[in-house]
Amino acid sequence: MNGALIREAREMVGESQAAFGERFGVDQSTIHRWEANGPPSRGPARRALEREIRSIEQSRSVP
Repeated sequence: MNGALIREAREMVGESQAAFGERFGVDQSTIHRWEANGPPSRGPARRALEREIRSIEQSRSVP
């Protein structure tokens, strides 16, 4: 997972950085940092991102 994937997932659901951050309990600046520098390498935020991105990808691939 990298920053580009996070941004792509956020754009797929049509959310601003602030709105996407609400999903994880973080503010807009954190989402900006994740998109620019990559996500956290471990911990609960990383796991939450992985789950959310999988969910977004699955919902987009279902016809």
